[in-house]
Amino acid sequence: MKTQRMSWYLGVSLALSLFIFSAFTVAGFNEKIKGNGNIKQEARTAGSFKSISTSGSYNVYIQQGSGHDIKVEADDNILPYIVTEVNGNTLDIHTKRGYDVRPTKSINIYVTMDEVERLTSSGSGGFYGKGALKGGNVAFSFSGSTIVDLDINASKLKVELSGSTRLNLKGAIAAVDYDISGSGHVEALELQSSDVDIDISGSGRLDVNAEKKLAVSVSGSGTVRYKGSPSINQSSSGQAKVIKID
Repeated sequence: MKTQRMSWYLGVSLALSLFIFSAFTVAGFNEKIKGNGNIKQEARTAGSFKSISTSGSYNVYIQQGSGHDIKVEADDNILPYIVTEVNGNTLDIHTKRGYDVRPTKSINIYVTMDEVERLTSSGSGGFYGKGALKGGNVAFSFSGSTIVDLDINASKLKVELSGSTRLNLKGAIAAVDYDISGSGHVEALELQSSDVDIDISGSGRLDVNAEKKLAVSVSGSGTVRYKGSPSINQSSSGQAKVIKID
């Protein structure tokens, strides 16, 4: 009986020790790599992809073309710790596990891809278009403090924002669906759309262009400003505002 009890205590103690070690490893024992100020650009090889996902602070510049190219620009001693890998149909960009990089300048990723299906980001950084982008059904999902500036033409767009993301869109998309939480800000007056569906919770703000239909559900202190003469289906609560602008 005493042996069984001792074994149980040892098992619990070992499990607890492993948990604490793992927690401290994730929280505070990543090796810090400080940039040396020698900025270089490195070409990466990758298979085909239609989506991009970033975790961390990366500025991604997207150009549409026939091939799939990746170039990473950063302090040369940091380059080995920046991971660019294709998983399925997605280019994943993140810092090598176990390391915390401290660049002297923003880390820039230059990407060429033939079609855009989905862009995802957690953290800071941003997505920027180098010329107009084209797609079919496109989805964006951004959290944290991402900045996005894109000219895009597509059939449909689904946007999910959380945190303080700022999204600037122009181009033409027939149907757009926005789901905003937190203090996200969307500037899309130059994005021509027929049908726009908006769901805001928090203090988000959207400026949109809707030609035929505008469905708005706003709670909290969110604000929607719209341009065009659409039929409107509105549901709002709290200090929410829906305003027509010229």
